[in-house]
This record gives sequence, structure tokens and C-alpha cells, in this order.
Amino acid sequence: VALVTVAVLVGAGCASSGPTHASGTTRGAAGAGTIGDHYFPTSGNGGYDVTHYDIRIGYSPDRPQIRATTTVESTATRMLRSFELDLAGFTVDRVTVDGRPADVSRHRAKIVVHPSTTLAESRRFVTRVTYHGVPHTITDPSEPKTADAGQLGWTRTSDGDVFVVSEPVGARTWFPGNDHPSDKATFAVTVTVPDSVAVAANGTLHRRAAPGRRQAWEWTMDQPMATYLATVVIAPMRVQRSTSAAGVPIRNYFRDDAFGFDSQSFTKTGTMIDYFSSLFGAYPFGAYGAVVVQPKIGYALETQTMSVFGSDMLGTDLDAEMTVAHELAHQWFGDSVGIRRWADIWLNEGWATYAQYLWAAHSNSSFDLDRTMIDLRASEGAKLTPPNNPGPDGLFTGSIYERGALTLHALRRTIGDTKFFEIAKQWNAKYRYSTATTTDFIALTSAVFGRDLTTFFHAWLDADTIPRLP
Repeated sequence: VALVTVAVLVGAGCASSGPTHASGTTRGAAGAGTIGDHYFPTSGNGGYDVTHYDIRIGYSPDRPQIRATTTVESTATRMLRSFELDLAGFTVDRVTVDGRPADVSRHRAKIVVHPSTTLAESRRFVTRVTYHGVPHTITDPSEPKTADAGQLGWTRTSDGDVFVVSEPVGARTWFPGNDHPSDKATFAVTVTVPDSVAVAANGTLHRRAAPGRRQAWEWTMDQPMATYLATVVIAPMRVQRSTSAAGVPIRNYFRDDAFGFDSQSFTKTGTMIDYFSSLFGAYPFGAYGAVVVQPKIGYALETQTMSVFGSDMLGTDLDAEMTVAHELAHQWFGDSVGIRRWADIWLNEGWATYAQYLWAAHSNSSFDLDRTMIDLRASEGAKLTPPNNPGPDGLFTGSIYERGALTLHALRRTIGDTKFFEIAKQWNAKYRYSTATTTDFIALTSAVFGRDLTTFFHAWLDADTIPRLP
């Protein structure tokens, strides 16, 4: 397997997207081994902001190990004598900071980097980590601790295919970084593989170089992305290309042996893109698409610009169609506008769930949105706990999706369609490629409506008993 170097750059991000940290002492300090999100206290790191990851991986389907180099470009947010990167497993072969060898130690699922000289506050620096080994998934910490709990990160199937789904903290299973959604960065991912397989990843396929019998697939994600949204899928696949009526490029990747069936599930993607653009503002990225993985993983994930679908999530019925709409809507709500802390996950899932109902009402004349939401409130209301700050074990429960969507429908009925969709567009314009919180959403909504809506949101997001729909 050819060694592919991955450069990871850690640098300054948008003021609203990077974490903030206290300034260091004149002698420098150790960057914190956590970003301070109490849901996952060992995730993320302090002392720097990442602006770009360049990840280069060599892989062959007949061998489980990878050889890789990640280069991280960052900016120090305090004077640093050391800093940490999230990385689970692997043998670390070499680490440099600005081209100079750095000492490295391990601390659980992190590497601690000691540069040869102290890094001044506001200094941009480049960290390069070369490593090898067999990637291993990690158990999803947001699920109950059971034998069948979900697995996150770099996943290899029995026939050598690979796919990556990482929400919330699985990115550390394949590259070193600052694994928290508040620190978004641009990405370049190059994977060198035999020419018998293809590689799908986020963004745009910049180049497909073919040195001998191995090919290097170079993907670039030019807009900032959270680490959990980064993906790579390696399998025998073909690409299906199209364009929405408004001109958004679509590229879907399906396995060779399931191309015909899988592709049927995505025939309306272009129409969905243009419809959501009319409601939420222009599609925020240069392209969109989906990649279907062979295993039945039981869900789909809104990996930025290239949503990943398990093979059991497909079909041509309305439920499957709404799943496609849900992951697409996340490109606005969750990907372009991300969350600054995991406690605000309803902003992602509530909006994507409501968007799938909006699509159903738009595309099916027999679908009554008001009646659907009334019935949902009546049948599920007693089970729907408050979606705001649900705790780490409640991140992906029905309350986050369904009560989140009900909150938005109640808001729409309270303030009217004009104001509601103006809020949707302003939210996506103001926080485009950045992060935001529930407090930010309440403030924007109140400003657009012209009246303080704090009490409304407290009842829908925080109260134990769900209100009745207006």
C-alpha cells in the first residue's frame, strides 16, 4: 500500500464558528484536552482553531490497515507549549509542527503534541501527523450502553468496502483533529486505492489521478464543515450525474451490483433542492448527492454534500422519499448552519423533520400538513420530552425530531407564513457556514416577528408538558 501523507492544518476560523479560550501565560500553557461541551467532556480540544484539514490515505480492500498523513492548519488562541488532537488508535510514526519534529505522547483517544518552540497567541501553524494501523469503530456514546449499541467512524465490511458515519464523535477513528462541531474547517481528502473500487467523499471530485494500477481520488470541501460530517466511502461503485432545474450539480454513487434499484430512490432530488431553495435560500454548496452503502445500518446521515444511506433506507414510497428530503434539508440546517454545542441538536433535527413534511405536502396533494401535525401532537405528545438541552443520551430521540418539528409548526401558525419563511431565509443567510445556538434562533425570530417570543419557545422547548398547537 502506497503511503499517502495527510496534512492537517489548524487555523483561525470565522469568529462565530470557532471556540473561544482564555489567553495563556507569558510562558505558554498546555492547550485544554476538551473543548468544554459537557455532553462529551473528552471531545474536542482547546488552545487553537482549525481552518483546514488535508487528509491523505492509502488503502486496499484486501487489507484492513491504512497508511495516512493528516496535515492540520491552525491558529493558536493562546500561547501554547503543547496542544492535543483527537485520534483513537493507530501507531503515530511522526509529528511535525511547522516542519520541525515535535514530541508526542498519548492520552486515551488523543495525542499530545509538544512543539519544539512555544507557539505565540494568534500564530498560524501547521501540524503534520503520519500514522498507520487498523482503524476501529467506537461505540456511539449517545446510545444506551448495550451490546447492540451503534458503532461510529471508519467501518470496514467483510468484503473490504469502507464507509464512514461519525455523528457525534467518530471522526477520531480515521484522522486527528478537533472533533467538535463548533470548530468547522475546510477539507481536502485524497484516498489512493486499487482501480477496482471508487471513492466518494465530501465536496467536489477535484482530480482522479491514475498512477499505474492504483488511483488517487482527490476530493475537496471548500466550505467549512464539522468533523462529524466528513465521510469516505470505498466500494465498487458507479456515479449517476444530473443537474437540478436551477443548475445545482448532483452526483450519486451506487454499488455496481445495486445501481438500478438504488438510483430509483433519488429521482426527485433535483426538484427537492430547488423547492427547498425557494423556502430557505439558495442551496449553500457547490454540489449535492448521496452514496448508498451495502450494509443495513438503519439510518441515513447528512454528511456534507454527500449524504450516506444504508441500503435499508431506500424505496419509492412516501416514507423513503421523506428520508431523502430530510437529509437534503440538513444541508441548510446542520451543515451550512451548524450547532455550536450538542445541546442545541433540535435546531438540526427539528428543521430537517419539518422540512420533510413540507416536501410531502408540496409533492402530494393528499398530504394534509396541519392534520398530520395535529395527529402527531395527539398521538405522541405525552412521550415527547423537552427537546432543548436533552442530555447526551437524548440527542437522537423522537422528541428532538418530532417535538422540534411541532415547535416549528406552532411557530408558523403563530406568526404566519410570510414571517416564518423570512426567518428561515434570514437564519441561513446570517449563520451561513458558521454555527449558532437556540438563543440565537430565539433572538432572530423575535426580531423578525417584532415581539419577544422567549415565553413561546420556553413552553415548546423546555416545559415538561407539550403545549397545544395554536
